[in-house]
Amino acid sequence: MHFRMPYLEMVKRRVIVCLVFSMFLYLGSNSAGAANVITNRMVSRDGGTIFINGRRILRLRHLGDFKSIDERAETMCQTLNLLFEKPPWGKINFYVSPQKKTIDAYCNTKKVFTIFKEDASRNKSEMLDLALLWLNQVQMEFYKLYDGYEGRVVNKIIGLASWYGGNFSGQITACEEIFNPYAFTAAHRTLPIGSILLVTNSGNGKRVVVRINDRGPHYRGWEIDLSL
Repeated sequence: MHFRMPYLEMVKRRVIVCLVFSMFLYLGSNSAGAANVITNRMVSRDGGTIFINGRRILRLRHLGDFKSIDERAETMCQTLNLLFEKPPWGKINFYVSPQKKTIDAYCNTKKVFTIFKEDASRNKSEMLDLALLWLNQVQMEFYKLYDGYEGRVVNKIIGLASWYGGNFSGQITACEEIFNPYAFTAAHRTLPIGSILLVTNSGNGKRVVVRINDRGPHYRGWEIDLSL
């Protein structure tokens, strides 16, 4: 696997990466109830730009393995509409899967989209970064956690977040899942397994949605362990 990971190069120099400041938005512990909260999600497109409820999610600049950008965008719209209209029951797991020349993004076993090298270069990004960014945008709409939406805040926690990944890959988590560093998951000491959190880095304003599937961190003063 030959994908550049600039942030991981920094991790190699530091055993743990700590966010200076993080805010967690706790939504609930029952992921099986997702079907009850994901309603009225309208996916549309304007050319290669995908919108969900009028919010721009991503822009396709490459046709991928389709005949045109329009065909690729229409296929992605159909996939996303099906995801929002008929969300999975039980555990919901968003993750990316690096392949030899592409990166696939999934919700459970359903492929949501594929990132190509040309997508990354035309977006002036790395393949993995772009895949995580686009899938996180989909997650934020899936759970109604888009930027500026504060209507479902149950609890706010302020503290340090650590990163754990490669060395734990393949190990069993507290809920008996196999840990996947490419999934949007996290460990917390007390929040119920299955809780959905919105984590904000106050240093740069970037946000990510994660699902609690493990227990930790084991170091005092740290609130949460985040996957890649």
